[in-house]
Amino acid sequence: MDQSFSGEVIEWRGPAPYYFVPVPDEEGDALRTFASAASYGWGMLPIRARIGSTEWKTSLYPKDGSYLLPLKDAVRKPQGLDAGDTVDVRLMLDALPHREKRPAPPRAPVPRPTGSREPIAADQLTIVPANQATAEDLEAVFGTRGDTARCSCQRFRMLPKESWASEGPEELAARLRDQTACGNPEAKSTSGLVAYLDGEPVGWCAVASRADHPRLRRDNRIPWMDRDEDKADTTVWAVTCFVTRVGFRRRGISRALARAAADFARDRGARAVEGYPDFVDGGSVGTLDTFADAGFAEVARPGRRRAVMRIDF
Repeated sequence: MDQSFSGEVIEWRGPAPYYFVPVPDEEGDALRTFASAASYGWGMLPIRARIGSTEWKTSLYPKDGSYLLPLKDAVRKPQGLDAGDTVDVRLMLDALPHREKRPAPPRAPVPRPTGSREPIAADQLTIVPANQATAEDLEAVFGTRGDTARCSCQRFRMLPKESWASEGPEELAARLRDQTACGNPEAKSTSGLVAYLDGEPVGWCAVASRADHPRLRRDNRIPWMDRDEDKADTTVWAVTCFVTRVGFRRRGISRALARAAADFARDRGARAVEGYPDFVDGGSVGTLDTFADAGFAEVARPGRRRAVMRIDF
């Protein structure tokens, strides 16, 4: 299916990259006919787009009954496009790539009795970069209600004056999809890891450059108090969030993810990786034991209930 139209470039401080071309209503209606079959979760629609001689793969964002075409800098800047410019766009909708990339696991899904505490050994888990997971896998881990679903791991990535309430769960979930590049195994970067048990997604861990977290950089206490650190140093990475799927909690998944996150950061060129556990309940940032068991050492205590744990490679 092909759709061609002219549209105006807009700037929207929603999910990065912040520049988009709205799809006109008529074309949006035609695309929506195929959305139930082609969408890979949360209403996202995988397509190929062409502007001039540049063609790329991306996904349309659902908004106000139609769609937005995201313009990443690698496409927008060479074309000299900015907000207010009119551009000719061609959209090409292909068959579902995600169903072909990750066939259903051969084994039946594991049972998920609420309250189960049977330990899960690290060698029982398959942990992969999040771009190798699907959007449905992320949604299964984060759930559809509660704090994890409302936040979508954006606590440390929000810009000034942003909050859960001001941005809303759909927009924050869209940012997570963009950051992880979920469903795109060939993506050059991603923002976390996903753990699987017998083919079922059961856990998430956020790990990325510390400098990629605007709210963390603005904090004057955690992790900066009494430390001589360059906040813009991209070679120091941070493990900022753990989410374990309901039915699998307190069974060792976060500990396995913390160990995998350290290896992932080192393999991606980090010279160090940090974590910031909470002594009281751990919450989404992890516990002291979670990081200690993964080989992190305590280097600072910026407050009564928080520590800075670190591995230098």
